[in-house]
Amino acid sequence: MSAPLHLGGMIGYQNMDPGGGADAKLLTLVVPPGLFDQIKQALAAFGVRRMVVTQVYRVDDRDNRVESYRGQRFETDVSSGLRVELLARTEDVTDLVRMIGSIGANHEASNIQIWMIDARRL
Repeated sequence: MSAPLHLGGMIGYQNMDPGGGADAKLLTLVVPPGLFDQIKQALAAFGVRRMVVTQVYRVDDRDNRVESYRGQRFETDVSSGLRVELLARTEDVTDLVRMIGSIGANHEASNIQIWMIDARRL
């Protein structure tokens, strides 16, 4: 389901004019913390300067691992990640996703999650 959002300010790297009606996508990534710097540098090379980054925890029942806390070992299916949100012009989304996918290709593909929704100026 796509939702129209009222946007102001920048689309990642370009000013939005009031009333300009620029079509954009809200691109959301959840990435392992170790990949964030690579992704941030690649986005900067693409021209993206503004993004929101939040620490998140994700549950994945396919990937249980053993962790240790205060001497106790336990199995967990929760892992930490970073949620990165940015606005991108609709015509740039394919290239951005391809670029992020190429960074993730060297790591487990399931560790990077990408989704987007429509975001249009009203």
